[in-house]
Amino acid sequence: MINRFSLVSFFTLLVSLFVLSTSVAFAQGVGVRITPALIEETLDPGVSVEYDFNVVNLDTAEQTYYLFTRNITGVAEGGAPIFARDELEVTGYELADWITLPTNRIVVPGGGTESITFTMDVPDNASPGSHFGGVFVSAEPPEIENSGAAVGYQVANIVSIRVSGDAVEQAGIRQFSTGKFLYGAQDVDFNVRIENSGNVLVRPIGPLQINNSLGKQVGEVMFNENQAGVFPNGSREFDLQWIGDSVGFGRYEAILSAGYGGEGAKKTMSSTVTFWVLPYNIILPALGILAFILLVTVIGVRMYIKRTLAQMNAGRRLVRRKGQQNSSMNLLLIVTVLIVIALFLLIMLVLFA
Repeated sequence: MINRFSLVSFFTLLVSLFVLSTSVAFAQGVGVRITPALIEETLDPGVSVEYDFNVVNLDTAEQTYYLFTRNITGVAEGGAPIFARDELEVTGYELADWITLPTNRIVVPGGGTESITFTMDVPDNASPGSHFGGVFVSAEPPEIENSGAAVGYQVANIVSIRVSGDAVEQAGIRQFSTGKFLYGAQDVDFNVRIENSGNVLVRPIGPLQINNSLGKQVGEVMFNENQAGVFPNGSREFDLQWIGDSVGFGRYEAILSAGYGGEGAKKTMSSTVTFWVLPYNIILPALGILAFILLVTVIGVRMYIKRTLAQMNAGRRLVRRKGQQNSSMNLLLIVTVLIVIALFLLIMLVLFA
């Protein structure tokens, strides 16, 4: 169960875990901002580092804020962090205990800013890989917030520390699919689910290439251009859209190739999916033309058969009958050629559109 902020007379804006650069919370016309909203660094075990962040009071009146830390236990759909309710929730990626705040209570004048310096002490036996937590600024003490009686607001920044050592970077594409198999235009939506089976945060990024039935590249979309992160031992969904610049016709193949990892240790993952584009504004008229040609062919053959039978019953001369039969055969041949040409043009449209 994720940490829940009070739903009585307040609104909370919580930063996305790995993308946003500022953090703001609002309630009943007041607000507070934390900058920076994301602190991310690689540290060695046993080191002690100081970090600064600013608390900005967006209200015109003086406000009292309470400071406390919490671990992050995972990431919800859409990238929002899931904060632990208490110290009993463990994941192996905690760091809240590593943070020492200079105070647990500050007073910020209306429109003012207070700078906070906290210390990050990485234990000597810290496990390699990523560790996550956050520093909260709340209008209510944490004990009131935990009781469920809080009516204030709170906001947190994100602290992501990667402890150097024998970390495991391992991720893969668990799912790569389109919204549907058949599209009426080059407007295709993709869904990608990345699974991180390692113990460090990964930020996969790479091209999604679109090829037509001849293997020619006709489009490209950058996957995870904002470099959103995937939590260790977790997964995350990404949605993409490709809009082509031509009519499009036939079978297409989408190839996703994404890379992740630090410099000198880059890894890649790839997957493919196929789909069809059949524009109805072209298909329906083409089918109508083919249906008309086939109808003319059927009528022509039936007329030829009736004429031949009539000639035989009337006892006309063989030479004349043979000449008329040749005329009917020529008509049938012309219609057949027209059908072949129409089918050929349709195939060319499928291959090269």
